Amino acid sequence: MHYVQKYLEKLQNPKTNNTPISNGFKTNIFLYCSYYSFYSQKVLMALYEKNIEFEPLLIDITKGEQYSSWFLEINPRGEIPVLKVNNAIIPDSTRILDYLEFYLNQETPPLINVSADNKVMKNVNMFREMIEALPAGLITVGSFFHPHLCGTPKMPFILPVREVLKNGDLCNSKNLRKLAKANPKAENVLLYKAEIQDRKHEIITNEEEYLKVLNVVDDVLSHVEEQLTRQYQDSWLCCEQFSIADINLAVLLQRLWELGLEERFWTRGKRPHIEQYYERVKERESFKKTIPGLPVHIKMIVTSQPPAYIGAAGAISVGMVLVLAYFFKKLIH
Repeated sequence: MHYVQKYLEKLQNPKTNNTPISNGFKTNIFLYCSYYSFYSQKVLMALYEKNIEFEPLLIDITKGEQYSSWFLEINPRGEIPVLKVNNAIIPDSTRILDYLEFYLNQETPPLINVSADNKVMKNVNMFREMIEALPAGLITVGSFFHPHLCGTPKMPFILPVREVLKNGDLCNSKNLRKLAKANPKAENVLLYKAEIQDRKHEIITNEEEYLKVLNVVDDVLSHVEEQLTRQYQDSWLCCEQFSIADINLAVLLQRLWELGLEERFWTRGKRPHIEQYYERVKERESFKKTIPGLPVHIKMIVTSQPPAYIGAAGAISVGMVLVLAYFFKKLIH
Protein backbone atom coordinates (compact mmCIF):
# COMPACT_ATOMS: atom_id res chain seq x y z
CA MET A 1 0.00 0.00 0.00
CA HIS A 2 2.97 2.33 0.50
CA TYR A 3 3.41 2.40 -3.28
CA VAL A 4 0.15 4.32 -3.62
CA GLN A 5 0.25 6.28 -0.40
CA LYS A 6 3.45 8.14 -1.22
CA TYR A 7 1.54 9.91 -4.01
CA LEU A 8 -1.25 10.97 -1.66
CA GLU A 9 0.44 13.70 0.38
CA LYS A 10 -2.02 16.23 1.74
CA LEU A 11 -1.78 19.78 3.04
CA GLN A 12 -3.82 21.57 5.71
CA ASN A 13 -6.17 24.29 4.48
CA PRO A 14 -6.92 27.56 6.26
CA LYS A 15 -10.45 28.56 7.18
CA THR A 16 -12.15 31.45 5.40
CA ASN A 17 -15.41 33.31 5.85
CA ASN A 18 -16.77 33.09 2.33
CA THR A 19 -20.59 33.21 2.32
CA PRO A 20 -22.31 31.08 -0.32
CA ILE A 21 -25.36 32.31 -2.16
CA SER A 22 -28.44 30.43 -1.00
CA ASN A 23 -30.79 28.81 -3.49
CA GLY A 24 -33.69 28.65 -1.06
CA PHE A 25 -32.58 25.82 1.24
CA LYS A 26 -33.28 26.50 4.93
CA THR A 27 -29.98 25.24 6.28
CA ASN A 28 -26.65 26.46 7.55
CA ILE A 29 -24.83 23.51 5.97
CA PHE A 30 -23.44 23.93 2.45
CA LEU A 31 -21.41 21.52 0.35
CA TYR A 32 -19.27 22.73 -2.54
CA CYS A 33 -19.24 19.67 -4.73
CA SER A 34 -19.73 18.05 -8.11
CA TYR A 35 -21.99 15.07 -8.76
CA TYR A 36 -19.15 13.61 -10.87
CA SER A 37 -16.42 13.97 -8.26
CA PHE A 38 -15.47 10.65 -6.62
CA TYR A 39 -14.71 12.36 -3.32
CA SER A 40 -17.86 14.50 -3.46
CA GLN A 41 -19.91 11.34 -3.94
CA LYS A 42 -18.62 9.88 -0.68
CA VAL A 43 -19.69 12.97 1.27
CA LEU A 44 -23.03 13.21 -0.53
CA MET A 45 -23.83 9.59 0.27
CA ALA A 46 -22.91 10.14 3.93
CA LEU A 47 -25.13 13.22 4.14
CA TYR A 48 -28.04 11.26 2.68
CA GLU A 49 -27.39 8.32 5.01
CA LYS A 50 -27.43 10.66 8.00
CA ASN A 51 -30.53 12.53 6.73
CA ILE A 52 -28.74 15.84 7.14
CA GLU A 53 -30.35 18.84 5.48
CA PHE A 54 -27.80 20.63 3.35
CA GLU A 55 -27.52 22.75 0.24
CA PRO A 56 -25.26 21.50 -2.56
CA LEU A 57 -23.32 24.30 -4.24
CA LEU A 58 -22.26 22.77 -7.54
CA ILE A 59 -18.78 23.44 -8.87
CA ASP A 60 -18.43 22.93 -12.62
CA ILE A 61 -15.25 20.89 -12.86
CA THR A 62 -15.70 20.55 -16.65
CA LYS A 63 -14.85 24.27 -16.82
CA GLY A 64 -12.21 24.16 -14.09
CA GLU A 65 -14.33 26.29 -11.77
CA GLN A 66 -12.52 24.77 -8.79
CA TYR A 67 -9.49 26.80 -9.89
CA SER A 68 -11.31 30.11 -10.17
CA SER A 69 -10.05 32.91 -7.91
CA TRP A 70 -13.19 32.98 -5.77
CA PHE A 71 -12.98 29.27 -5.02
CA LEU A 72 -9.24 29.37 -4.31
CA GLU A 73 -10.12 31.83 -1.55
CA ILE A 74 -12.21 29.03 0.00
CA ASN A 75 -9.80 26.17 -0.67
CA PRO A 76 -6.33 27.14 -1.95
CA ARG A 77 -5.81 23.57 -3.17
CA GLY A 78 -8.63 23.99 -5.68
CA GLU A 79 -10.25 20.74 -4.59
CA ILE A 80 -13.76 19.59 -3.83
CA PRO A 81 -15.68 18.73 -1.76
CA VAL A 82 -15.63 21.51 0.81
CA LEU A 83 -18.16 21.69 3.62
CA LYS A 84 -19.28 25.01 5.09
CA VAL A 85 -21.11 24.98 8.41
CA ASN A 86 -21.89 28.50 9.64
CA ASN A 87 -18.43 30.14 9.39
CA ALA A 88 -16.40 26.93 9.52
CA ILE A 89 -14.76 25.65 6.33
CA ILE A 90 -13.90 21.95 6.22
CA PRO A 91 -12.03 20.70 3.12
CA ASP A 92 -11.11 17.12 2.18
CA SER A 93 -13.65 14.29 2.10
CA THR A 94 -12.00 12.35 4.95
CA ARG A 95 -12.04 15.36 7.27
CA ILE A 96 -15.62 16.17 6.27
CA LEU A 97 -16.81 12.64 7.05
CA ASP A 98 -15.16 12.81 10.47
CA TYR A 99 -16.71 16.23 11.08
CA LEU A 100 -20.20 14.93 10.25
CA GLU A 101 -19.73 12.07 12.72
CA PHE A 102 -18.00 13.77 15.64
CA TYR A 103 -18.45 17.54 15.47
CA LEU A 104 -21.75 18.35 13.78
CA ASN A 105 -24.22 19.37 16.46
CA GLN A 106 -27.00 17.09 15.27
CA GLU A 107 -28.34 13.69 16.26
CA THR A 108 -27.73 11.53 13.20
CA PRO A 109 -27.38 7.82 12.45
CA PRO A 110 -23.75 6.79 13.03
CA LEU A 111 -21.47 5.75 10.20
CA ILE A 112 -18.21 5.39 12.12
CA ASN A 113 -19.18 4.43 15.68
CA VAL A 114 -21.51 1.69 14.49
CA SER A 115 -20.74 -0.94 17.13
CA ALA A 116 -19.58 -1.44 20.69
CA ASP A 117 -17.59 -4.46 19.52
CA ASN A 118 -13.91 -3.56 19.29
CA LYS A 119 -13.32 -6.17 16.58
CA VAL A 120 -16.04 -4.66 14.40
CA MET A 121 -14.71 -1.15 14.90
CA LYS A 122 -11.20 -2.32 14.04
CA ASN A 123 -12.51 -3.71 10.75
CA VAL A 124 -14.51 -0.56 9.99
CA ASN A 125 -11.42 1.61 10.43
CA MET A 126 -9.15 -0.81 8.60
CA PHE A 127 -11.34 -1.08 5.50
CA ARG A 128 -12.07 2.63 5.54
CA GLU A 129 -8.35 3.44 5.49
CA MET A 130 -7.55 0.69 3.01
CA ILE A 131 -10.07 1.93 0.45
CA GLU A 132 -9.34 5.63 1.06
CA ALA A 133 -5.68 5.00 0.23
CA LEU A 134 -6.59 4.08 -3.35
CA PRO A 135 -5.96 7.02 -5.75
CA ALA A 136 -9.31 7.33 -7.53
CA GLY A 137 -8.18 10.08 -9.92
CA LEU A 138 -5.12 8.15 -11.00
CA ILE A 139 -7.18 4.99 -11.52
CA THR A 140 -9.75 6.94 -13.52
CA VAL A 141 -7.50 8.89 -15.88
CA GLY A 142 -5.06 5.99 -16.25
CA SER A 143 -7.86 3.91 -17.75
CA PHE A 144 -8.15 6.47 -20.56
CA PHE A 145 -4.51 5.98 -21.51
CA HIS A 146 -4.72 2.17 -21.34
CA PRO A 147 -8.21 1.21 -22.59
CA HIS A 148 -7.06 -2.31 -23.46
CA LEU A 149 -6.75 -3.00 -19.72
CA CYS A 150 -10.45 -2.26 -19.22
CA GLY A 151 -13.71 -3.63 -20.53
CA THR A 152 -16.60 -1.49 -21.75
CA PRO A 153 -16.75 1.95 -20.08
CA LYS A 154 -20.10 3.45 -19.11
CA MET A 155 -21.43 6.97 -18.72
CA PRO A 156 -20.04 9.43 -18.01
CA PHE A 157 -16.64 7.98 -18.97
CA ILE A 158 -17.35 7.15 -22.60
CA LEU A 159 -16.03 8.63 -25.81
CA PRO A 160 -15.59 11.49 -26.47
CA VAL A 161 -15.64 12.47 -22.77
CA ARG A 162 -12.64 10.21 -22.16
CA GLU A 163 -10.59 12.06 -24.78
CA VAL A 164 -11.49 15.44 -23.29
CA LEU A 165 -10.32 14.35 -19.83
CA LYS A 166 -7.27 12.57 -21.23
CA ASN A 167 -6.15 15.64 -23.14
CA GLY A 168 -6.84 17.79 -20.10
CA ASP A 169 -4.49 15.67 -18.02
CA LEU A 170 -1.67 16.29 -20.50
CA CYS A 171 -1.69 20.02 -19.71
CA ASN A 172 -2.73 19.79 -16.07
CA SER A 173 0.58 20.68 -14.40
CA LYS A 174 1.22 23.48 -16.92
CA ASN A 175 -2.17 25.01 -16.13
CA LEU A 176 -1.56 24.70 -12.40
CA ARG A 177 1.68 26.66 -12.74
CA LYS A 178 -0.13 29.39 -14.68
CA LEU A 179 -2.76 29.55 -11.99
CA ALA A 180 -0.06 29.81 -9.32
CA LYS A 181 1.28 32.98 -10.94
CA ALA A 182 -2.21 34.44 -11.22
CA ASN A 183 -3.13 33.64 -7.60
CA PRO A 184 -0.27 34.67 -5.25
CA LYS A 185 -2.14 33.60 -2.09
CA ALA A 186 -2.42 30.03 -3.38
CA GLU A 187 0.90 30.00 -5.27
CA ASN A 188 2.81 27.59 -3.04
CA VAL A 189 -0.03 25.10 -2.82
CA LEU A 190 -0.68 25.15 -6.56
CA LEU A 191 3.01 24.72 -7.40
CA TYR A 192 3.14 21.79 -5.01
CA LYS A 193 0.10 20.27 -6.74
CA ALA A 194 1.79 20.74 -10.10
CA GLU A 195 4.78 18.71 -8.89
CA ILE A 196 2.51 15.95 -7.60
CA GLN A 197 0.63 16.01 -10.91
CA ASP A 198 3.90 15.49 -12.80
CA ARG A 199 4.60 12.39 -10.71
CA LYS A 200 1.08 11.08 -11.16
CA HIS A 201 1.30 11.62 -14.90
CA GLU A 202 4.41 9.42 -15.03
CA ILE A 203 2.36 6.59 -13.54
CA ILE A 204 -0.74 7.20 -15.64
CA THR A 205 1.09 7.10 -18.96
CA ASN A 206 3.33 4.14 -18.08
CA GLU A 207 1.46 0.85 -18.49
CA GLU A 208 3.73 -1.07 -16.16
CA GLU A 209 3.32 1.52 -13.42
CA TYR A 210 -0.44 1.75 -13.96
CA LEU A 211 -0.70 -2.03 -13.69
CA LYS A 212 0.96 -1.81 -10.29
CA VAL A 213 -1.86 0.49 -9.18
CA LEU A 214 -4.49 -1.91 -10.54
CA ASN A 215 -2.75 -4.73 -8.67
CA VAL A 216 -3.11 -2.73 -5.44
CA VAL A 217 -6.83 -2.37 -6.18
CA ASP A 218 -6.99 -6.12 -6.81
CA ASP A 219 -5.32 -6.81 -3.47
CA VAL A 220 -7.74 -4.53 -1.61
CA LEU A 221 -10.74 -6.20 -3.23
CA SER A 222 -9.38 -9.62 -2.29
CA HIS A 223 -9.46 -8.50 1.35
CA VAL A 224 -12.99 -7.17 0.83
CA GLU A 225 -14.16 -10.45 -0.72
CA GLU A 226 -12.66 -12.43 2.14
CA GLN A 227 -14.36 -10.14 4.67
CA LEU A 228 -17.74 -10.48 2.96
CA THR A 229 -17.54 -14.27 3.11
CA ARG A 230 -17.53 -13.98 6.92
CA GLN A 231 -20.67 -11.85 7.09
CA TYR A 232 -24.27 -12.98 7.42
CA GLN A 233 -26.40 -12.64 4.30
CA ASP A 234 -28.10 -9.41 5.38
CA SER A 235 -24.95 -7.81 6.82
CA TRP A 236 -22.79 -5.18 5.19
CA LEU A 237 -19.01 -5.11 4.93
CA CYS A 238 -18.17 -5.12 8.64
CA CYS A 239 -21.45 -5.69 10.48
CA GLU A 240 -25.22 -5.43 10.19
CA GLN A 241 -24.96 -1.64 10.35
CA PHE A 242 -24.13 0.29 7.17
CA SER A 243 -20.85 2.08 7.91
CA ILE A 244 -18.31 4.53 6.54
CA ALA A 245 -16.42 1.55 5.12
CA ASP A 246 -19.52 0.69 3.07
CA ILE A 247 -19.75 4.21 1.69
CA ASN A 248 -16.12 4.05 0.56
CA LEU A 249 -16.64 0.62 -0.98
CA ALA A 250 -19.91 1.54 -2.72
CA VAL A 251 -18.45 4.62 -4.39
CA LEU A 252 -15.28 2.74 -5.36
CA LEU A 253 -17.21 -0.12 -6.98
CA GLN A 254 -19.37 2.35 -8.88
CA ARG A 255 -16.32 4.15 -10.26
CA LEU A 256 -14.65 0.87 -11.27
CA TRP A 257 -17.87 -0.20 -13.00
CA GLU A 258 -18.10 3.10 -14.87
CA LEU A 259 -14.53 2.63 -16.09
CA GLY A 260 -15.29 -0.88 -17.34
CA LEU A 261 -13.12 -2.58 -14.73
CA GLU A 262 -15.80 -4.79 -13.18
CA GLU A 263 -14.84 -7.82 -15.29
CA ARG A 264 -11.25 -7.45 -14.19
CA PHE A 265 -12.15 -7.32 -10.53
CA TRP A 266 -15.39 -9.09 -9.62
CA THR A 267 -17.88 -10.25 -12.30
CA ARG A 268 -18.16 -13.66 -14.01
CA GLY A 269 -17.62 -15.50 -10.77
CA LYS A 270 -14.31 -13.83 -9.92
CA ARG A 271 -15.56 -12.36 -6.64
CA PRO A 272 -19.20 -13.38 -6.21
CA HIS A 273 -19.67 -11.78 -2.79
CA ILE A 274 -18.56 -8.38 -4.11
CA GLU A 275 -20.85 -8.81 -7.11
CA GLN A 276 -23.81 -9.53 -4.83
CA TYR A 277 -22.83 -6.65 -2.55
CA TYR A 278 -22.67 -4.17 -5.44
CA GLU A 279 -26.12 -5.17 -6.71
CA ARG A 280 -27.50 -4.79 -3.20
CA VAL A 281 -25.91 -1.45 -2.38
CA LYS A 282 -27.20 0.06 -5.65
CA GLU A 283 -30.72 -0.34 -4.25
CA ARG A 284 -29.93 1.79 -1.23
CA GLU A 285 -31.71 5.14 -1.34
CA SER A 286 -28.58 7.14 -0.49
CA PHE A 287 -26.75 5.52 -3.40
CA LYS A 288 -29.55 6.34 -5.84
CA LYS A 289 -29.53 9.99 -4.72
CA THR A 290 -25.75 10.23 -5.00
CA ILE A 291 -24.92 8.66 -8.37
CA PRO A 292 -25.97 10.78 -11.39
CA GLY A 293 -28.48 9.21 -13.76
CA LEU A 294 -29.01 9.65 -17.50
CA PRO A 295 -30.95 12.96 -17.22
CA VAL A 296 -28.09 14.48 -15.19
CA HIS A 297 -25.53 13.25 -17.74
CA ILE A 298 -27.47 14.81 -20.61
CA LYS A 299 -28.04 18.09 -18.78
CA MET A 300 -24.33 18.33 -17.96
CA ILE A 301 -23.35 17.85 -21.58
CA VAL A 302 -26.03 20.00 -23.24
CA THR A 303 -25.64 22.96 -20.86
CA SER A 304 -21.82 22.98 -20.98
CA GLN A 305 -20.24 26.12 -22.39
CA PRO A 306 -16.65 27.02 -23.24
CA PRO A 307 -14.67 27.29 -19.96
CA ALA A 308 -14.20 30.65 -18.32
CA TYR A 309 -11.30 29.38 -16.25
CA ILE A 310 -8.08 27.49 -16.85
CA GLY A 311 -8.85 24.15 -15.24
CA ALA A 312 -7.29 20.78 -14.77
CA ALA A 313 -9.72 19.28 -17.22
CA GLY A 314 -8.44 21.55 -19.96
CA ALA A 315 -10.43 23.60 -22.45
CA ILE A 316 -13.59 22.17 -24.03
CA SER A 317 -14.38 23.77 -27.34
CA VAL A 318 -17.86 24.70 -28.59
CA GLY A 319 -17.47 22.03 -31.26
CA MET A 320 -16.74 19.36 -28.66
CA VAL A 321 -19.78 20.41 -26.63
CA LEU A 322 -21.96 20.01 -29.72
CA VAL A 323 -20.48 16.59 -30.44
CA LEU A 324 -21.12 15.49 -26.87
CA ALA A 325 -24.68 16.78 -26.94
CA TYR A 326 -25.38 14.97 -30.22
CA PHE A 327 -23.84 11.75 -28.87
CA PHE A 328 -26.02 11.69 -25.75
CA LYS A 329 -29.17 12.59 -27.67
CA LYS A 330 -28.55 9.60 -29.94
CA LEU A 331 -28.35 7.36 -26.88
CA ILE A 332 -31.88 8.14 -25.74
CA HIS A 333 -33.66 8.00 -29.08
